[in-house]
Amino acid sequence: MGSIATYIADKAAKKKQTPAEWLDGNLKNFDRYWVSSHIGRYTHPDVAVHLHDDSAPVGEGYLTTADAAVKQDIFVDGGSAFMTIASFLVSRFSQKETIAEQKADLESKTAWQYFHEDSPFIRREIESLGVEYEPLREKVLHIQISKLPEKSDARLKQVYFPIPDRDGEYHLLSILPPSILMLELTNRIRMTFQIQRMCRDKKSEYYGGTYQTFPDLTVVLFGGANVQNVSVRNSSLGMQVLPSLPPCLTGRKIKLPKRNFFSDSLYWRRFSDTLSDLDALFRDQRHNLAMRKRRENIILDFVEAILYEANRLQNLPAGWSKETELSDEQATWLDEAYGSQRQADTDWIWPVCLDFSRWLVNAYGRFCGIEKRKEISLSNAELHSFAATLESVLKQEVREG
Repeated sequence: MGSIATYIADKAAKKKQTPAEWLDGNLKNFDRYWVSSHIGRYTHPDVAVHLHDDSAPVGEGYLTTADAAVKQDIFVDGGSAFMTIASFLVSRFSQKETIAEQKADLESKTAWQYFHEDSPFIRREIESLGVEYEPLREKVLHIQISKLPEKSDARLKQVYFPIPDRDGEYHLLSILPPSILMLELTNRIRMTFQIQRMCRDKKSEYYGGTYQTFPDLTVVLFGGANVQNVSVRNSSLGMQVLPSLPPCLTGRKIKLPKRNFFSDSLYWRRFSDTLSDLDALFRDQRHNLAMRKRRENIILDFVEAILYEANRLQNLPAGWSKETELSDEQATWLDEAYGSQRQADTDWIWPVCLDFSRWLVNAYGRFCGIEKRKEISLSNAELHSFAATLESVLKQEVREG
């Protein structure tokens, strides 16, 4: 979430192009795009079947693709190599000025929505890059719409049931997954987490307010090793699904850390998107308050995932760390056997934060190696800044008990 102009400028800078060159180079892929609501790749990543439900809202209490607030996903023919502009169109952007306001903006919209509304905001953002707005909007509005396919695909594993007394006719018992509903649910859950963060932030005007929480969420990933081959909006974080009760979905077996929580429990590839954002920030030559706030928000994205994993370990039966080689500080943090000590003596916090900082630097180095990018060297001041961000969160948790 953030400035459209900044998003495009950052993408262009990575390719060593101007924003106009970057847009022109990617717009030629528009003939590979189809606006879709149901995408067969969510059943099998090689299925090319896709369709678009453009029926009117029914308003009868059932959530359908016609009733969803966000009605577009984009099927891309050819996979992740051609998804650049599609990714931009379905990304959310805020009209707020500061990073903090953008994070708190619950009315952000996708670039696709701004184009369709002919919003002055997106016109201003595009023209600020020296790009003509009207021709670009015209191309966006004419992306082709998915039609009913002429035939199905055997890999969809659809279930047909014969209709009695009607020879050769069948009921279709399984349908294509409505991807936009899965995405809309995920967006609403993440928005709820955003409200929760603001209500717990003493600097926020919403501090102390009420918020909802969803325990035992299930994260669903599609597409195997390369999730982008499913559709443009299936990010590496996957989609969040509410628990189905009854029956209650059993949680994944927790892998206990042996020597170091960060290196043993946090697989760095899981954070590829966030590491990419961090790398882009490091390469930006601007050094101002907005950039510092942006860096802090990126680090907080890491912190949220880390606290989730730590909480899972804290809920295990007390004493599990005695069979490991964890440092005393990490054991105090993660093992409920040391719960009272964790609250009474906070000397464990800073060593844990330094462990986090070292892990993050190591993960960033691995990311640059895989992406074949020259790693930006970091100073001790930056390492301490990363650690300080986690420190403030952990100290707040201790205060809140």
